[in-house]
Amino acid sequence: MSFDKLILGHYNNKRQAYSNPTNWPQVHILYTKIKSNVLELKQWYNYEGEDKPYRHYHITINYQTHDTAYTRAHNLLTDTPGCEMQWGYFGTWWFGSVKGECIVPKPDGDTYVVSDIQFDGDMYLSRDTGYYCRNDKFAWGKEEGEGMFSFTRLNNGRKLDYTL
Repeated sequence: MSFDKLILGHYNNKRQAYSNPTNWPQVHILYTKIKSNVLELKQWYNYEGEDKPYRHYHITINYQTHDTAYTRAHNLLTDTPGCEMQWGYFGTWWFGSVKGECIVPKPDGDTYVVSDIQFDGDMYLSRDTGYYCRNDKFAWGKEEGEGMFSFTRLNNGRKLDYTL
């Protein structure tokens, strides 16, 4: 199935957050289609609500083949480019990781991003990690040994336009 049709939807990690709230905040992810090859992504903490996202992007999708895609993100909160991602479809899952280098400036030093995402239309798993450019030490996010955020697609009646 195509990347954009499979990823569209509203996801939440409520089960994971309730099982270990100290390590896993409850987060919502919403992907909507705004043009034929452009998605809108919003992510927010449950306690802050959808109107206060901590991540808000427009994501442009370019298919190389039916099972390979590249995405470029534009951060709507900072009006800056986001990470470019490469995606491959294997079995029933899309798997993505950062393509090339993605640097995120932080007050205590620039960081580079390592991101792993996989989804199948029902489950959405992700981990973003930042490491300091100056010494490769962990700076933010989840380290590999901590696992991935585990989201389930909600069936909450949101109208999603699959036709654009």
